[in-house]
Amino acid sequence: MLKLIIEDDEGRKTVVPFVRDEITIGRQEGNTIRLTERNVSRRHARLVRLNGHVVLEDLGSYNGTRINGERVAGQLPLKEGDLIQIGDYDLALQVEGAANAAPTGAITAKVPASRRPEPEEEDAPAPSASQDDAEDEEEDDADGDEHDHTPPSAEARRNATSIIRMDQMEADRPRKVERVPEDEQPRLLVLAPTEFKGQEYDCNRTELRIGRTSENDIALDHRSLSRTHAKVVREATGEWRVIDMQSANGMTVNGESYAQATLSHGDIIEMGHVKLRFVGPGTLSEDLAAQGDRPGSKKLVVGIVVAFLSIAAGAALFVIKGQDLVTPTTDTPPPVVANNPPQVPDKPVAAVGTTPETPQPPPEAPPEPKATEQDFETALTAADFDKARTVLDALRAEKGVPVGKAKDLQQRLTLETQAQQQLAVLEEALKNNKVAEATAAAKTFPKTVVFASRFEELKKQLEEAQRPPPGEATVATNPAQKPSTAPTSDFMRGKTAADVERDITDVQTEVQRLSKAKDIPGALEVAKDCALIAPRLPECHLMLGVLYAKSNNQALSLKHYAQFVTLAPPGHAKRARVIEILSNNSPKGDGSAAVPPSENPPASSNGQ
Repeated sequence: MLKLIIEDDEGRKTVVPFVRDEITIGRQEGNTIRLTERNVSRRHARLVRLNGHVVLEDLGSYNGTRINGERVAGQLPLKEGDLIQIGDYDLALQVEGAANAAPTGAITAKVPASRRPEPEEEDAPAPSASQDDAEDEEEDDADGDEHDHTPPSAEARRNATSIIRMDQMEADRPRKVERVPEDEQPRLLVLAPTEFKGQEYDCNRTELRIGRTSENDIALDHRSLSRTHAKVVREATGEWRVIDMQSANGMTVNGESYAQATLSHGDIIEMGHVKLRFVGPGTLSEDLAAQGDRPGSKKLVVGIVVAFLSIAAGAALFVIKGQDLVTPTTDTPPPVVANNPPQVPDKPVAAVGTTPETPQPPPEAPPEPKATEQDFETALTAADFDKARTVLDALRAEKGVPVGKAKDLQQRLTLETQAQQQLAVLEEALKNNKVAEATAAAKTFPKTVVFASRFEELKKQLEEAQRPPPGEATVATNPAQKPSTAPTSDFMRGKTAADVERDITDVQTEVQRLSKAKDIPGALEVAKDCALIAPRLPECHLMLGVLYAKSNNQALSLKHYAQFVTLAPPGHAKRARVIEILSNNSPKGDGSAAVPPSENPPASSNGQ
C-alpha cells in the first residue's frame, strides 16, 4: 500500500495512507491534506491514480510545485523516491514494507500547525486561484515572512528521499514511558457511542495506546476501532499529541483528518464511531467547562446556584426576624389568663432577644462503602455467587480494579459457578448408584477452590462404588451359584443379542474409552454384559480376556482367550495373536489351549 510522507521545515513528519483515487493538497478547509503555512495556496496541487500510476498536478498555485527541484507544469507521473516540494513542505511516496537501508537523520513527520477553522469568507465572487494566492503572499510579505526558498539540486533532493523508512515514522518511534505527575495529567472523556459515554481515562503515563483489544491502555470494544487504533503521547516539551497507528478507519481531530496532531484543552478526537474529548490539566473552571457534556454536570451547576440563593435568603430572613423581636409594637393586645389553661408538655423557652430554635433536619445517612476486591473474595469463598457478581459489577462501574484484574475475577466466578453445577450432577449420580454417569462427571470436574474438599469426599465415594464387590471371583468359579440374568451397566441395559451383534463396534468403543480412562471396573461391567447377552459372540470374550489381563487375573484372562479361539472363525484378525498368547502360557508349551474347548460353558452373568 502506498503512503504519503509529509515533512515540514522543522523536521517533523506525518504519514498519510494513499487509499483514495485522488488527494487534494492546500491551505483551505475541504482539501484531503491541509498544509497551513502561508506559502501554500488554498488549492495548491493534487495527486491522482491513473492506469496504475500516481500523477501530480499543480492547480495553478502561486509559489508552484516542484519534483526533485524542477517546477511542475501540468501533470507529471511520480515514482517512489521522488521528492515533492509544496511551500515549506517536502512530500514523498513510500511503498509500505520498503527495505531501503537508511542512516540516521531521515525525514521526520509533520503535524499541521493549526486545527482551528478559518473564519468564513463573505459571499462574494471568488477570485481565481492565482489572484487569491497572490494576495495571501503579499500579506505575508508585509509581515516579513520569507517564501523564496532556494531548492537544493535535484540529485541532492532525490538522495534525501531515498532514506525514508516506514520504521522511522512517528507511529513506531520508541519512547521512554514515564509516570506523569498527578497535577499535570489530562483526561480523555468518552462522548460516543452511548454504551461508553461518560467514561473517563486519566493520561497518567507519557504514552497510552487506544484500541479495541484488552492489551491497550484504553480498551473500548467497538467494531469501528482497530486492534490498536491510536496512541496519546507526551513529548519532552510537555505538549500532548495523538498519533494514528495506521488504523483502518483513520482519525480526525475537531473534524479534520490527521495522521497525528498536537492536542489542546477541549479538542474532539474521533476514531471510527468513538468520540473522545481531551480535557487538559488546569483550573477548576476549565474542568467544569470540560464537564459540560457529562451526565449530571448541568444538575451540579444548578444545585450550586440553588444552594447559594437559599443561603442568601436565609440570611435575609434572619435579619428581618431579629428586628421583629427587638422592636416593640403598640397594637398587640395584653395577654389573657385562662381559668383552666390546657395542659401542654413542657417546652424549653427561648431566652429574650434570641431567635426561636428551628427544627434541625435529620442527619444524612452515611454513604454506603465502596465495593472492594476483598468483598468479592469473601462472597466467593462463602459460595454466595449472586453477591460476588454484584460486587464485581460495582467494581467495574467504580473502576475499583484494572480491566485485566476484572477479567480474572470474572473467570474465577464462572469456574466456581460451573463447579457448583457439576458437583450437583456428581452427587445426584452417586445417590442413584449411576457409577458410569458419576465417573464421567468426575472426569470433567473443573479445578475448583471453593468446593475442593467436597469434591475429594465424593471421589472417595465414587472409588468405593467402582470397586468390585467382595467374593466375585468365588462366584465366578463356583458353578453351584446361579448367575444373574440381567445386565448391570447402564450402557448395555435394554439391549438384545441382535443389538449387540449389530452394534459390537460401539460396545468395543465404550470399553476402550473406559479402559483408557483407567476405569477398568466400568469397562469389565460392559464386557461382562456383552458376554451375558451374546455369549456366542467372540468379541465379548476377547474384551474380557484383555481386561482381566489388565486386572492381573491371569486365570480368567486365559479362560476367555480360549473361548474366543473356540468361537472365532479361522480368518479372524485377532485369532492368531490370541493363540500365540495361549501357547506362551500353556503348561505344555505346544500351542494347546490353556482351557480345553469342552470346558468352555456359555458365559455367566459376569462374562466368565
